[in-house]
Amino acid sequence: MIHLPESAHLWALFAAGHGLHVLKRASLSAGSRISGTKSRVEWLRTNALNLGIRLFVNAAGFSYWVAHPDAATQMIHTLGIPFNLTIEPGHATAAMFGLSGDSMVDWAAAKVPFLQKEIPASNSQ
Repeated sequence: MIHLPESAHLWALFAAGHGLHVLKRASLSAGSRISGTKSRVEWLRTNALNLGIRLFVNAAGFSYWVAHPDAATQMIHTLGIPFNLTIEPGHATAAMFGLSGDSMVDWAAAKVPFLQKEIPASNSQ
């Protein structure tokens, strides 16, 4: 039996979560009356570059979190807020990061001006 390292499990769950999120967006768009795309495949093809960029940004955030699970705690401590936001990477958290990471990318792009130029907007409809 082949034993995969724990990091491979985490990355597989992250990728599965991200893939499900993208498929959900494609399905919503294909089912929308105001969308210009009529199928999930057409939506994926139309948005391939934007999806690639957004996956890259989401994966970079995931990679940073895996290496530094206490990063959020350290950041708010510099603001003088003594709150522990450390979440150790695990199977459930890796899957949820993948599933919700694209939404976090949207939030960050809306709040950070230079990201607005670098990260393509979500095009769900």
